[in-house]
Amino acid sequence: MPSRQVCLVTGGSRGIGAAIAERLAAPDRLVFLNYYRNEAAAAGVRDRLRGRGAAVEIVQADMADREAVFRMMDMVGRETGRLDMLVHCAAPPLAPKRLMKLNWEADILPQMMVGCAGFLHCIQAAKAFLGEDSRVAVLLTDALFHKPPVQMGAYLAAKGALWGLVRAAAKELQAQRVFVNAVSPGMTQTELLSNYGDRALELFAEDHPLRRLARPEEVAAAVESLLTGGYIHGANLIVNGGTEF
Repeated sequence: MPSRQVCLVTGGSRGIGAAIAERLAAPDRLVFLNYYRNEAAAAGVRDRLRGRGAAVEIVQADMADREAVFRMMDMVGRETGRLDMLVHCAAPPLAPKRLMKLNWEADILPQMMVGCAGFLHCIQAAKAFLGEDSRVAVLLTDALFHKPPVQMGAYLAAKGALWGLVRAAAKELQAQRVFVNAVSPGMTQTELLSNYGDRALELFAEDHPLRRLARPEEVAAAVESLLTGGYIHGANLIVNGGTEF
């Protein structure tokens, strides 16, 4: 009987990350949910999925802390010796601020450290456990490629740099037949947008052709499609509900 697949989802305690974990939870998989501070939320997702018969563990690490990420990956590797799916969702909450008021250290660097440095730490730490046909998926944002919302410069800067790292990883890992892709959702109903306020989110929804924001489970379905096979590598899957139309 083949051994079960091993999956790690960073930022898996809520929002899109939790929805991805729910999609990946299956009898033939072991899913690790990474969280930073909210252990209760991560445990809630774990317990809910365990209640459905899934094998789920939670692992704490600050994506900005290289040593912490390596410790987390070593723990996953010691227990399983493999990593079939790596999903990088971790991101700090958005703090709306106009470009001319952005501060590198206070506003942009935290986004860079969790998003870009976090992915770099993960992919470096995971390299020993990624095998032939392992899959890597990274969450970007549709705002990089179509009309961006206002006051999102710090987030866009980090996601733009992250896209560069994803492309570099796709190039360098292709010899190992590790598939690396990105998913760029449109604005999605998660806690990431909590600082925008209800009225702002209503306006964003009204401005969308479908008159609503994306749902986490819709983005998770797209991520799952890249993780479960297919001749797709180095690509960016747009999940925006037709924003550009």
